[in-house]
Amino acid sequence: MTKMYAVCVALGLGCGVAYAESSLNSDVDFAGFYGDEDYVSIATGTTQPIAKAPAVASVITASQIRAMGARDIDQVLESVPGLHISRDVIGYNPQYLFRGISSDFNPQVLMLINGIPITNLFQGDRNVVWGGMPVEAISRIEVIRGPGSALYGADAFAGVINIVTKTPGEIKQNSAGVRVGSFDTTDVWFTAAGEKGELAYMGSVEFTQSDGSDAQINSDAQSLLDFITGTAVSNAPGSVNLS
Repeated sequence: MTKMYAVCVALGLGCGVAYAESSLNSDVDFAGFYGDEDYVSIATGTTQPIAKAPAVASVITASQIRAMGARDIDQVLESVPGLHISRDVIGYNPQYLFRGISSDFNPQVLMLINGIPITNLFQGDRNVVWGGMPVEAISRIEVIRGPGSALYGADAFAGVINIVTKTPGEIKQNSAGVRVGSFDTTDVWFTAAGEKGELAYMGSVEFTQSDGSDAQINSDAQSLLDFITGTAVSNAPGSVNLS
């Protein structure tokens, strides 16, 4: 009698585990069709769970961006482990460094907007006009920390960043807002969406102005030359030139 009871418990436990595993697989398959914040599409080109993606991937949703208070995509990407934002000496534009891999023009990182590359063919970077991107129009950001060249080519051997913008269906109502902060920072944005016949549209306009950081540059390359030659050409020490 005792043995039969033990067998019944084992069988019941086995059935329970099988049922739970079957339910989990069903949930995974269901969410794979419709998308979820735990799903990524840039790892293989098709939507799949992050846990099953053959890459070290991260996904940051619009709600998470709102919760962290970020006002620019660079502030969002700084929260991704293994990804650091540095600045180019030309134009003070952002450079995205994955796991310490650095170069002058940052051609080793591929950036996509809705799956479309925005890199140029000459240097492989995002051109000197890329100064970041406001966040009100962003639905989610997908990041691969590591090689993505098997799918995207040579420009993705350090990492891939895909920005997915909001669709008209995600904008429940037109909205506007203003944000103020330190260093005389002001942000103003307006987002609108609608339908006209079979045409659906969405637009987002943002304006940002800031005096930037008050960091000081104590010395630069010219400071060494001034020391050697006895000249006084360098502007250091001085504040960062954000123009």
